[in-house]
Amino acid sequence: MKTITDNSLVNSVKAVWLVRGAAGCLLFFALGHSIGHFTRHQVADPQAQAVLLQMMTHKFDMFGQMRSYDENYTGMSLNLIFTLLAFAVLLLVIAKHLQAAPQMSKLLLAVVGLCVAGFAATSFMYFFPVPAFSCVGACVCIVLAIRQLPS
Repeated sequence: MKTITDNSLVNSVKAVWLVRGAAGCLLFFALGHSIGHFTRHQVADPQAQAVLLQMMTHKFDMFGQMRSYDENYTGMSLNLIFTLLAFAVLLLVIAKHLQAAPQMSKLLLAVVGLCVAGFAATSFMYFFPVPAFSCVGACVCIVLAIRQLPS
């Protein structure tokens, strides 16, 4: 029977909490992005209002469907929210099975971590620091969790 002083047990417990921390970072990002998504049309700046109006009214052919840029951005924004929520749930599932399947968990964590690292890079390049740092936090938690698991 393993005791709390068993180093591998301590490391796997740390890994579980790190993976949960990564899920928390992604849930924070999803919440912030959702708030931004649903309030994005509430702007006071006249130039921003004019841009939004053009984005909503100008339609273009998108593979046989007439769509506006606003509809395109809406769809992509909702896809990001769904993806962040799915990754957060996946991380919580991985955390639950981490001790029973550490090798599979490492592989899944690496895949999720790679995608979240991409989100961090694009957030730094095209958006603003809060989502980028949320993703960096998730990546750090994932890397540290992987390092806690047995080889």
